[in-house]
Amino acid sequence: MPGCNSCKPGINVLFTEIASTRDTGVQPETTTIESEPKPYRQDPRWALARRVAKSATFARSEQLPKLLLYVCKMAILERGVEINEQRIGVDVYGKSPDYDPAIDGIVRSHATRLRQKLESYFQTEGRQETTKIEIPRGGYVPRFYSLESEAPNLTEAPQPVNNALPPPSAIPEPPPLDPSLPGTTRRQWIIPFLAGLFISCAIIMAILHLRHDAAVEAGRSDVIQTETEIERRFWDKLFPKDGKTFIVYGDSGLVLYETVTGQDVTLSDYVSGMYRDSNRANPVASAVSQHMTFDLAGRRYSSVVDLNLALRLSHLPQWNPERTATVFARDLRPADASSSNLILVGSRQANPWVSLIEPSMNFILVPDGKRGFSGFYFVNRHPRKEEMQQYIPQDTPGNLGASTVYGDVTYSPNPSGQGMILSLSGLWMTGTQSAGNFVLNGPLFSKWLQSIVGPDGTIPPFELLISTKNLQGNSTDFSIVAERVAGR
Repeated sequence: MPGCNSCKPGINVLFTEIASTRDTGVQPETTTIESEPKPYRQDPRWALARRVAKSATFARSEQLPKLLLYVCKMAILERGVEINEQRIGVDVYGKSPDYDPAIDGIVRSHATRLRQKLESYFQTEGRQETTKIEIPRGGYVPRFYSLESEAPNLTEAPQPVNNALPPPSAIPEPPPLDPSLPGTTRRQWIIPFLAGLFISCAIIMAILHLRHDAAVEAGRSDVIQTETEIERRFWDKLFPKDGKTFIVYGDSGLVLYETVTGQDVTLSDYVSGMYRDSNRANPVASAVSQHMTFDLAGRRYSSVVDLNLALRLSHLPQWNPERTATVFARDLRPADASSSNLILVGSRQANPWVSLIEPSMNFILVPDGKRGFSGFYFVNRHPRKEEMQQYIPQDTPGNLGASTVYGDVTYSPNPSGQGMILSLSGLWMTGTQSAGNFVLNGPLFSKWLQSIVGPDGTIPPFELLISTKNLQGNSTDFSIVAERVAGR
């Protein structure tokens, strides 16, 4: 596999560039509530919150003390009405103002852990405290009460605070296409596709959050998988106990936008959001209105395959809700990307973060230039004996897509020098599905890892090109057609 040492300076510049275009997060002590008067610092409840946040119970968690101090500060300032999932995501975790809590459940997951930590603190090192902090389920507003009085009944409904998110606005119906316009027939698939995509994503995300929250509550006893020793070492490297890991799933709205406009959105423009600037976008060369085009770019769609893979990855024994998060590609921050382990799900066209390791990849997905932006094939940058220079899908009449498509698995160091990156991508959803199926197939993946493990037991960086049969949009079987292993 070609090395990427010569690419590191460029990648580091890219990290610096994209970091300058987006907020890297807000610490609790510098959030917008700091513009308020600070009498809370003299409040004994604030002193209690500070003691709890600095306690040994919270010592191994970076995010929970921030969350605790934020909600306590807001409550002491009598701003409990403003404490909701959306606001916490923006102020504490640095999410963009338009992020969707229904897709990114980081606040819910951390709130569950926070309740557990608070209970543990007041039962152990904080048992001498005369005041206790509770965060009742169903909301995020903390309660302070004296232990000398009767504790509030946690089964009661939370205090009447409007901490729920407003109901999502209805999705506006796109304007009807004029049949007289050229290209209308070719673009009529967009509206039913969006409807089906939205419904499928909603179902999968509901399952994802229900299963994930249940696993957190139950200590993950119901999802522990049996791993071989070499599998365990591989996943331990991606989910280290002393580091952070982000599972980043693709942005299908971006793919639709790129398809309609014919643009290839760069990572820098994606992170900054500049690709959605109508003054910079190329003219829309289709019957789809410009309004609908930019509406597509702003939607939070992801493929069923991406979300299913994220769900399966969250069932690995190494998953730790305090150090692992599943995020939408648009919500990943450059600071996190450069300092964490990443599992990138989806091709670069849906997940621009793949650009970070693309300079070191041998098999690159490129547009074919014949069927418009939606036609792709894999280019083999450095063909070896008996390898093809191009891996092009073979069309089969009557089938959805192609009879044979390709997926790519790349395991590479993070160009920043911190952590590892695993990329699962491919041609359409079927290719990505085949890449994920391979690494999550215990016996098959273990056997292949054993074939490349070094004398010292280390697993080197590698890249695989996988061929799969596409049956009505699903990967039915797969096989390795080409591979690259570092040092070989």
